[in-house]
Amino acid sequence: MRNDGIDELGQLAAAYAIERVQPFEDVTGLASALVKRYLLTFEDSLDDYQASRDASREDPNGCTWPEWSALDLRTRAHYIGLELAPCAVAMLDRIAESETDIHDVIPEAWEIGC
Repeated sequence: MRNDGIDELGQLAAAYAIERVQPFEDVTGLASALVKRYLLTFEDSLDDYQASRDASREDPNGCTWPEWSALDLRTRAHYIGLELAPCAVAMLDRIAESETDIHDVIPEAWEIGC
């Protein structure tokens, strides 16, 4: 069972990610739906988010950022949201690339039986 902290982390991450995919959103709401779909399993990757954040704490200018364990909930959510948004955009691109082939299998009239 999920706890309140995970639920709040997911809601905040969703808000950040959905804000980032807004330029790619259309009337279908597909970009937001993809973000929500990825959020269904985000907690399975929490250790990966922590490892990635901790491994990249030093920027090219030599500034060192706090460890994952020292971050507040909003900062963790922002980090997760920044990862989820490009995943949704990449999937939108894949869908767009494959749409040209989607109508290659148009049914024969006799298959419909009208």
